[in-house]
Amino acid sequence: MLKRHVRYYLGAFFLNLVIVSAIFAYFKLVPFGSNNFLSSDLGTQYLTFLTELRRQLTSGNLHFYLFSQSLGDNFFPVMSYYLLSPFNLLLVFFSPMGIPAAANIIIMLKISSMGVAMAYFLKEYSKEIKFTNYIFTLAYSFCGFVASYFYDLMWLDALIMLPLVAIGVMRVIKEQKYVLYYCSILLAIIFNYYLGYMLCIFSLCFFIYTGLETNLFHQKNKWKIIGNYLTTSVLAGLSSEVVLLPTLVGMMKTGKTSFNVMNYLPSARFGLEALTELGIGGNTFEQRLEHGPSVFMTSTILILLLAYFFSPRVNNKDKQNSTFLLGTLLISMFVTTFNTVWHMFQNPAGFPFRNSFIFSFVCIFIAYKAFEVGVFKDKSTIIKSTSVAGILLCIGYSTEWLLPKIIEKLGFAIPDNNYNGYFFWLSIICIVISGIILLVLNSNKKFFGLLMLMMAFEIVANFNSVISTAGLGNQLVYREEFRKENDILADVKKRSHLGHRIIVSKSGLNKAFPEKYNNYNDPILFNINGLSLYSSTLNQKTLEMMNNLGYYSINVRRISYFGGTNLTNALLGVYYRVRQWDNHYYVEENYNAPSLGFLVNKDVYGYKMKNGHALDNQDRLWQALNGNSTEYLKNATLNSMQQTTVKNKTLYTYQMTTRASGPLYFYKTPLNYDQTKIYVDGKRVKTSNMNVYKAATLRLGHFKKNQKVQIKILTNKTFDLNPEYFQSLDQPRFLKSLDKFQDNSLKISSDLNHDTVRGTINVKKAAPMLFSIPYDDGWSATVDGKKVKIHQVVDNLMAIDLTKGQHKVELNYQVPGLKIGWIVSIVSIILFIGFDFLKYRTKKSN
Repeated sequence: MLKRHVRYYLGAFFLNLVIVSAIFAYFKLVPFGSNNFLSSDLGTQYLTFLTELRRQLTSGNLHFYLFSQSLGDNFFPVMSYYLLSPFNLLLVFFSPMGIPAAANIIIMLKISSMGVAMAYFLKEYSKEIKFTNYIFTLAYSFCGFVASYFYDLMWLDALIMLPLVAIGVMRVIKEQKYVLYYCSILLAIIFNYYLGYMLCIFSLCFFIYTGLETNLFHQKNKWKIIGNYLTTSVLAGLSSEVVLLPTLVGMMKTGKTSFNVMNYLPSARFGLEALTELGIGGNTFEQRLEHGPSVFMTSTILILLLAYFFSPRVNNKDKQNSTFLLGTLLISMFVTTFNTVWHMFQNPAGFPFRNSFIFSFVCIFIAYKAFEVGVFKDKSTIIKSTSVAGILLCIGYSTEWLLPKIIEKLGFAIPDNNYNGYFFWLSIICIVISGIILLVLNSNKKFFGLLMLMMAFEIVANFNSVISTAGLGNQLVYREEFRKENDILADVKKRSHLGHRIIVSKSGLNKAFPEKYNNYNDPILFNINGLSLYSSTLNQKTLEMMNNLGYYSINVRRISYFGGTNLTNALLGVYYRVRQWDNHYYVEENYNAPSLGFLVNKDVYGYKMKNGHALDNQDRLWQALNGNSTEYLKNATLNSMQQTTVKNKTLYTYQMTTRASGPLYFYKTPLNYDQTKIYVDGKRVKTSNMNVYKAATLRLGHFKKNQKVQIKILTNKTFDLNPEYFQSLDQPRFLKSLDKFQDNSLKISSDLNHDTVRGTINVKKAAPMLFSIPYDDGWSATVDGKKVKIHQVVDNLMAIDLTKGQHKVELNYQVPGLKIGWIVSIVSIILFIGFDFLKYRTKKSN
């Protein structure tokens, strides 16, 4: 019996592993070739975070604050959302350059593990080991959600946990056993709280369904079982507070807390065109940001699902119960209000219907029940189900083909409903063949192998529809360019002073990526203090502050180094700028910038920024830091302005005279720099290596005082006679003030990798010390061992007061909410152990 169990689960694991390996091998993805999947979020975010996790694991230095997250931020929300999967422990066996290969292997192992979890669920439900279960483990492990989002690897753990949660619910109702349900919900939340939250909602739906199926609600002890289920659920949720509470505190500081009433209106999320998702190629990688629910489940499962409701072998009560469960999940995706609730009360920014895997699981489960009662033995039922499956697909494709034409006739813009007729015919053929195989399966069991081959073909074809439309990176190039950049940055970091920042404005890694790589997360990738970040956990106040200083941001998840000036670089401690050009790295040193902490005038406490006035904000800030009214940024003198029309755009020609010797800056909002051409004395000024779609400070060149400059701007925006667009930095005055700040900088002695900033300073006159570190409740400050108050200044930076004399200054960071989270979790675990023990004793005594 043990050998049979082992063979059963190993079969489920290796069957999945062989298929996913074949898919990866076909596309020559590592470890089967030199390609890697560095597209979308895997290339721009997860790869970076996995590299940082690997660095912390191998060094044994786990810390929760990263100065490489923009100006610095709490790393705990990143860890809880992206990095708590136990599969990530495998990262220690890879080099930093091999993390893309590690990601592929982790994806393969997770998909294989889904098969084991689903095999376990089917065995527990039927109380039998059947190798025919593999058609359902395959359908689940390679469902539409997996094919569409496999590169969002942190979500895949939820698909492993889902069958375990379902088993746990069944045991609560049927056997009054609670440990599996408690542990599965707890671990699901810990591994990825986002989809873990969805599994909590699913557990309630599945509890009601299983209760209906077992007549729980007509039993005398129903309230006892319901109470025990709710108690276990609450204790499981509270036991995860060590993750949830500090994550909630951190996420409340992001842009994801915004409320949009449109997300709660009872509108429809999709139409009949979503039926195309039932077939192969329902959506591609190119459609990843906007598409219908990814509910592909193979033709065999679709036919069996329909047959369940058509077959006289299934009683009406079971059909009604299954309709309740399926209907609930379908409505929760269809109605915007419920869909928003499922997605933690926020409308997803791309990658929609992230709960579709739950719908697929239920469909496959019901199809399994249909197979178990032998619906394939009724020819009329299979013929009817096969026909309806084909009709549903035809309706979906007809709608997707017809809808744009109707909208165009009404005079509206044509929606981007791309579809591929090839996938339509391929799906129809697969439905017909699957229906035929099911028809003959009753007369000859040997056709079961053919059914498995048919499902494997559909799975591979559907995966192909996603990967074939995505660009693939090159692992060999990545390894080489990573090594080069890591070496140069290690050298630069060694030469720089502790507490300074480094900008990587152009990276050799671009060559390895199939898409444009904008270096947002290079600071984390190479463990340097930087400015930029691309993460769903980006601090909203930091983003707004940097926006108001002229830094570029396309949305609430990204902040770029682009838009900095000599003044802001000095403010934020930028000491080096690194860029690659013609396969060579160039290192530019910046004006002896002060460290992350330096003495300033007390006027910093009264300083406030104005939205949309970056250059004015910089000038007033520098005045506040120096305690004077000196103009550091001076408006150019406008001599004349002309405007002409050129190809439906307006060409503005400014003749001006500079009023200071130094760099000349330009800033206007709103303005799409990518669609605007700017010329200085006849020479085109390029905005950046990245596409700048919103306002940012732009350096126009270095000019002497009273120098005449001609600036031409070709744009579709309206400009006026506004000298504030163009301002020169008074370089001599700026450098004089900068020397003062540099001389009064904190001499940092800590390496900033232990959630601590430590240093010494000799204060000649009592003054505030400004830290170019975002304000956070997790920071505490001591001066000479005595705790001092931290003030929030410059919208979102920190400052402390220092008296005259030699001082030791120390900042220590503790994740807000983590201690309370630990206490709640430990108490809840103890309570559950007591609760379960009490129930065990009561059951035993009865």
